Amino acid sequence: MNDLRKISSMIQNYSVSCPEKPDKRYLFQIKVYWLAIITLLSVLVTFVFCVLWTILFKLEDATSTHCGYRVKNYLPTISTAVGNYPVQRFIWTLVIIAHSPIRLIVVAIYYQYYTNIIKPSLHWCVVLLRFLTTVEVCSLVVLSIFTSSDYYSIHEKSFVTFICASELNMLISSILLKKGRITKTVMTKLEIRSLKYKIYFTIFNMTSFAIAGYCFLRHNAYCESGVYTFFALFEYLVVLSNMTFHLTAVWDLAGVSLVVDDNLNLTYR
Repeated sequence: MNDLRKISSMIQNYSVSCPEKPDKRYLFQIKVYWLAIITLLSVLVTFVFCVLWTILFKLEDATSTHCGYRVKNYLPTISTAVGNYPVQRFIWTLVIIAHSPIRLIVVAIYYQYYTNIIKPSLHWCVVLLRFLTTVEVCSLVVLSIFTSSDYYSIHEKSFVTFICASELNMLISSILLKKGRITKTVMTKLEIRSLKYKIYFTIFNMTSFAIAGYCFLRHNAYCESGVYTFFALFEYLVVLSNMTFHLTAVWDLAGVSLVVDDNLNLTYR
């Protein structure tokens, strides 16, 4: 009997002293914070390069319109700067295609984020946001591949789709985060900052788009010098404010990391 007790005690001691199974190991891990910054900077730097390169070497050709050379303009439109010349077209298209998968991953993470904090009765809005953001990313790829100089009809439709999806996405996101949160959830300081800038950039973006649209219509109607330049300038502001709106992900998803585990599964935590 004593022997049985000794054996039982040894088994228990062994069980306690056995090392626990190690935590799941990750082959690769990066914070969404850095993913957002890297994707924004890649597009921003490419955008600035394309515009500056066009201004330096192709300005006269890039700013000519149906009004002829008698009407002076000083800035190329985005479509012209990124799509009409081989070097700019290649770099811009490459960067847009390369950054799109990362954008779609962030869209999926955001979907879960919204699902956790938005009222269940408004879940259809969360689904709509995911759809709009996906459409925004895909239409940007399409309008980058099919340039206005070679495929005007496809480019035009893709641009309209991109603008509609991005404007609705910004507007609905701001309203949903302001009015649709679950009552018991408490916003962190980073989330408060994110929402504030989301609202600012949404208003700025829509205002810039309205002014750009007005300048475009006025230029086509009256062919006044400089008006097309203002159209291009406010078009830049529309794109830049859209980029900075999406950059608020660094605050919303500050604690989230994208990981690849030892089974090569892509997840986030």
